[in-house]
Parts: sequence; C-alpha cells; structure tokens
Amino acid sequence: MELMDLLPQIDSNKRPIARQLITELEFMQSTLEKLRAEIEANGVVEEFKNGKQEFTRETPALKSYNLTVSRYSTLYKQLTDLLPDGEPEQGDEFDEFIKGA
Repeated sequence: MELMDLLPQIDSNKRPIARQLITELEFMQSTLEKLRAEIEANGVVEEFKNGKQEFTRETPALKSYNLTVSRYSTLYKQLTDLLPDGEPEQGDEFDEFIKGA
C-alpha cells in the first residue's frame, strides 16, 4: 500500500497536513534507501585518522540512517494518528477474507 492510499481515510480538514507528512515520508524513504545501499556497500564502521590519532568509528551514513529512521518513525506515527479510530490503516488478504465470511 502506498502512503497516499491513506488519504481517503483521513478527515478532509486534516488532509493538507497528511499530504505534507506523506511528502516528507516519501523523501525520507528515498533517502533511507540510498543510505542503506551505502552502508551495505561500505560497512557500518570505518577507520578514521585525525592527525596522529587513528580509531574506528561509526560511518556518517550509518549515523544519518539511524537519525532518519527515528524521524521517519515519528512522522509515520503522526500520519497514522490522523486516521480515524477503529479503522485499519491498511487491509490485507486475511482482513478481506474475514469481511467476506
């Protein structure tokens, strides 16, 4: 299910906010995919040298990924909080089966 598929379930007065949240979430999804590819290609740690000091550190891509995932989760919760109570945000085949029974 695409995030925009949630819009019809959201009260019309709240849809402009929902659209903005969805736009940000979609951008974050794209960013997370790029960061994940970089992490998978280069690993989660790197050797870092600063003058005479050398040490292993978390890669900047991993730091960015972790921060973005956290913010993504927050925005996603804000979006789902706009959904009416008692209505599922998305159905699945099992839900459809139960409704048809």
